[in-house]
Amino acid sequence: MRQIYKNPKVYTFRPKKEPEHFEMSAKGIWILVILLLLTGLVYFFLFSSYFKIENVYIVGAEELEPQVSEIIQKRLTQKSNIFLFSDGAAKAEIADNFSIFNKVEIEKGFPDALKVELVKREPVIICSSLGDQFLIDADGIAFKAEEEVGNLPTVEKNIDLKVTDKVFSSEFVSFVKELWENFPAKTHLKIEKILVPETDFVIDVYTDRSWRAIFDTTKNCTKQLDNLALILPEIGDQKIEYVDLRLEEKIYYK
Repeated sequence: MRQIYKNPKVYTFRPKKEPEHFEMSAKGIWILVILLLLTGLVYFFLFSSYFKIENVYIVGAEELEPQVSEIIQKRLTQKSNIFLFSDGAAKAEIADNFSIFNKVEIEKGFPDALKVELVKREPVIICSSLGDQFLIDADGIAFKAEEEVGNLPTVEKNIDLKVTDKVFSSEFVSFVKELWENFPAKTHLKIEKILVPETDFVIDVYTDRSWRAIFDTTKNCTKQLDNLALILPEIGDQKIEYVDLRLEEKIYYK
């Protein structure tokens, strides 16, 4: 006789769940390694003490070396890492503060050094303008200096000037220098004043005889001086207003 079960119990069997394990692909591992390596390199190059600027060498500043050093040290307190240090900004600040320097160069010496090389402008003439005086170098650039510059020709030109302005052409500066050096020997006269009345092509040279000689700065200085020496015996002690030497083949005086 078949046995009948009522309300049978049903058993279900579930597979046992294995614990999960974190797995990373080979590509992911390489990416992580590269990121860690890059982070380490960034820290080493930008934040480690190995590339911190410790040595600063200043060449050519002479008596202005303490002031130049102060500018560099101030910038080093902001960014002392050799990669982050802005040599361009430092150069600009030095040039703005010291117009006497014709050349400002900063060279980085890895891993921890700076070389600041400076070249001073050499004054050739002096420009007197609106009650102020500026030194002018061979390129015609205006600058200031604290020390005495000796016996240089002074040119009067009434324009608004500031340091580092290009006031004259190099040809003009060369002409005035040659004129100043040779005028007394060739004429036996003394220059009292050199005036630029309008353009730089013409200058009025006032002498100790109360008249002026007019020169063309675009032409040969020696030839014009020779012409002046040639006409002086004819002028003698006459009371004249000027001698015009701009035409090399002719000499006019009034």
